[in-house]
Amino acid sequence: MRSDLIPQRIADDVFEFSASSSEEAQALATQLRELGLAEDVVAGIKSVCVRFAPDKLPKLELAFNDLSKRPLDLALPDQQVELEIQYGGAAGPDLAAICRAMGLTETAFIDLHTGQTHRVDMIGFTPGFSYISGLPAQFDVPRRGDPRPRVPAGAVGISSRYTGVYALAGPGGWPLIGQIHDQLFTPEAEQPFKLQPGYRVRFKAI
Repeated sequence: MRSDLIPQRIADDVFEFSASSSEEAQALATQLRELGLAEDVVAGIKSVCVRFAPDKLPKLELAFNDLSKRPLDLALPDQQVELEIQYGGAAGPDLAAICRAMGLTETAFIDLHTGQTHRVDMIGFTPGFSYISGLPAQFDVPRRGDPRPRVPAGAVGISSRYTGVYALAGPGGWPLIGQIHDQLFTPEAEQPFKLQPGYRVRFKAI
């Protein structure tokens, strides 16, 4: 596959690329990082932002032109992670309301959620927060109208057909369905966060 992506300058020191998929965004971000010219490269679900030092602009523009002629390697990491979730109750205080709105029993909801192979599309919002795709259309759940000031590390929410996993504690507006007890953040590790873009994820109820 070839990339004909044209960057848009959205700030004095930031370019943004659009992408057709999260796989393309991650592949493009990898190639941009390999250039060694950017201060920072951040991949979204269908976009990539590049922050640069002004003195690197001429070299960056030449590199972008060259990049548009090169194929993108869309190979994703061959990594699957199983995460155990305690669903409902105090661990998932919004699950009962979500199930009522969807017309499902909690058991049926859990069976659907654990019956899918999901994929991490991106990391964002807060450090290590994972946007995980793979839910069917009926899981198009809106965010809460009243975000919580503090959500515990390991909390699992759903919104807009995504499962969101909070690697760290902090504020959050996603309806919460459960809690992961696996360690998602190991600060001393070379790769501190357990989940990375492209990883496949299976959830298991406990």
